[in-house]
Amino acid sequence: MSKRTLGVMPLLFVFGMILGVASSPGASRRLQIEVYGGLALFSPKDLNLFSRAEEQYNELFFIQRLRYLGGHFVNDLPEMNWSKPFGLHLRYWMNPRLALSLGIEGFSESRTASFEGTFGYSGDVTERYTKGYDPYRLSLQGFLITGGLGYRFPVGQNTDIEVGAAAGYCRAAFEFSSAWTYDAEYQDNYTRFFSQDGGTLEGDGIGGGLVGQVSARLSRSLNRSLGFFIETGARYCRLTSLEGEGKESRVNIPGQSAWNGEWGIKKEDIRLTWSEDTVYVPTNYWEGWTAGLRDRDFILDLSSLRLVLGIYLRF
Repeated sequence: MSKRTLGVMPLLFVFGMILGVASSPGASRRLQIEVYGGLALFSPKDLNLFSRAEEQYNELFFIQRLRYLGGHFVNDLPEMNWSKPFGLHLRYWMNPRLALSLGIEGFSESRTASFEGTFGYSGDVTERYTKGYDPYRLSLQGFLITGGLGYRFPVGQNTDIEVGAAAGYCRAAFEFSSAWTYDAEYQDNYTRFFSQDGGTLEGDGIGGGLVGQVSARLSRSLNRSLGFFIETGARYCRLTSLEGEGKESRVNIPGQSAWNGEWGIKKEDIRLTWSEDTVYVPTNYWEGWTAGLRDRDFILDLSSLRLVLGIYLRF
């Protein structure tokens, strides 16, 4: 299964069940197929640590080190805080109030930034320091399959309120990439010095785990076969033991380093002449690091608050 697409087998499986149930003799007036999309608010803290750690490095080694020089640098890297889920549900009404459900939901998001900033000084000497990203990127994608129960309360001739609960399995993958450059220039009456540094750092991780959710919806039928709904709910999903690849290249170093490993959080206590800080870094590269530097496991927290809109078709 490709880490980029996460496969199509789960989707085909659900479509097969839908077709099978829809064609069965007892499915009449009890089968309901739904499609929906919406917004999910979440906070994958460890995934966003990629950006947070890079911002701390920039503050320590670039901004604070050169604060005495005039300049500007927007130290604000992208984070994941929301996604746009889309899904397909199959419902079977056991009676007018109680329904069984089977569904698949997918999501695919990315955040990208490209920028640079400069510190410089002109006087007896000229100094200029420039750092840039082109690009810096986070991406996340995955799917989940759930089964559950729903209970309906009629509140009008064509309007219902429904509460539900479901559980299932989630599979997700993330990718991180950073392409950066750092240029330094110094010039006085006798000397001109210029240096360039930079490189690329990339990594990906994939894993799976259980998911649970509760929901409430308001639905309205337009006729005997067609209707629409709005649904809100909360979902719990925390994926651990993620593994993946990593690779790095530098401007002035030939070749490329590559590795595989389990993702975790590394703790770095940085003490400099002008400042100090503790940086928590997501990594799957552990060669040369002592056990004490591993703070904890990497957790891909996809728990969310959700709001979706959908339409349904009854048979």
